[in-house]
Amino acid sequence: MKKKIIFAIGIITIILGIFLLSFSKENKDFIYVIPKIKNFEVLEKNIGKYQLISLDNPSKEIDIEQKKFLNGSLFYNVPNGSYLLKGEYAGETEAISFVKNKDWEKIQIGLEGMKFSKHQKIFLNILTICLILLNLLIFMSVKERFRQNKDLKIIFILLISKMFFSFRGSFQTDFFTLIEYILTRVLLYLLIFYFLNNIINKKYKKFRIFIWISLAIIYIYNFIFVLMIYSPQFYVYLIESHSDFLNGIRLVRKTIDLTRVIFIISIFEFLIKKREIPKRHYLYWFIIGISYFVLEFFHEIFPTQRNLYYFIELMEIVFIFWWLVFNTLKSYTKQTIRVIRYILGVTLAYISLFYFKSLTEPTVILLTIIILDFYTITINQIMSVKNEKIEKIYNRMCLAQNIKTFEVQLRKEILKNISTIDVKVKIFIDFDDYKKYIIDQSDNNIFISKEYLLIDNYDLAFRVEFNENRYIGAIFVKENDNSLSFEEYNFLLELANKISSAMSQVRINSLYTELI
Repeated sequence: MKKKIIFAIGIITIILGIFLLSFSKENKDFIYVIPKIKNFEVLEKNIGKYQLISLDNPSKEIDIEQKKFLNGSLFYNVPNGSYLLKGEYAGETEAISFVKNKDWEKIQIGLEGMKFSKHQKIFLNILTICLILLNLLIFMSVKERFRQNKDLKIIFILLISKMFFSFRGSFQTDFFTLIEYILTRVLLYLLIFYFLNNIINKKYKKFRIFIWISLAIIYIYNFIFVLMIYSPQFYVYLIESHSDFLNGIRLVRKTIDLTRVIFIISIFEFLIKKREIPKRHYLYWFIIGISYFVLEFFHEIFPTQRNLYYFIELMEIVFIFWWLVFNTLKSYTKQTIRVIRYILGVTLAYISLFYFKSLTEPTVILLTIIILDFYTITINQIMSVKNEKIEKIYNRMCLAQNIKTFEVQLRKEILKNISTIDVKVKIFIDFDDYKKYIIDQSDNNIFISKEYLLIDNYDLAFRVEFNENRYIGAIFVKENDNSLSFEEYNFLLELANKISSAMSQVRINSLYTELI
């Protein structure tokens, strides 16, 4: 049903787009000027100052009206003839002479805003490659869980595709600009749909209606902007015929966009679950919240750092996506934090290159991250810290003499440490016993999602294995309205590994008793 609705919306959008573009074919006598700036999102305004001078009659003033358009400028009511275009941005000036002999002309002027040397451009492309590889590395570490969630897999493919548009070179064209704009919007819409379908509880109907209305409004103005990017003639048509409507959608876009909707959803979800956060974690969540706030409102906080807007938006999407992955799939390991640390290092290196305009500072940042990572691993290997709660539970479980006592006692211990409706502990006598509860998987994941459970009353499970035996037992969990937190997930994961030997011993003892 959802696919049919999306397909219908797509068909209607295409038909309506063709219909609206047909109105603008008669608009002519204008020049669209666009700077050669890679760092800016296409809708960023007031990039550069431009002046158009007629070379046919230099002394005669002609009535040429100028309007800001996307990240360039538009001169309309321009008759055919020879002209000199002067542009200025960030202390850089350039002049181009040309002849207008068509209905309208598109002129690209060589203003880059921030010029990089050949070596600096190579370094930026290397950082982009590193960012892509690091995200692929996280994906490979949790790819088994992605097989169970096609939506996140599609979002990941779009995210990596967007990263490829960060490369610097002379291959940027109008087609790439349009594709990147559409791809980013599709990516953000899919992220929001995932929030609505998997994170936000359906009982919050009023909030969900507010989000859907916001998405509809954003879709309308993005549809208009896509037509404008595709055809500057359509923009001229709106200026001349529907200027109030054009000003209205500009105002709406300044008020709310897709990343702002995700920010609102995140705040709403945090307020719902804040009671579940341990007090000792308040500071950590506060730091994460401030970091997210800076990413989302970077445009307003640092209005002069326009060159970084595109990259900051990309990093915001990256962190939102991986938060969704870790929260939904519960696939978070100690190695993941290492990759995240390197992603942060790449982010700081990228920003420092734009700020200091030198390769020294970003290189130092990357080397610092590498050195810190090396010594962190070394120290962790030398000094390992045990989880006291799990150690105490393990010691108690070693005293259990039979399967029934073990299952009941372990259930009580788990319920003391996690917030959930119910827990069931089951020790399997043999593989046939295991198949009554769980559909066997080809992978070795300890975490088992609901779709592989054969009992209806539980939402997920953690398989317990010992040595070569993968089917000793399992811990089944019935979640409440809120899913397990990262801390609770890691607790159960470590507990399943820790108590495996004790569970195996009780199982063997029971089998031996039956033989006697």
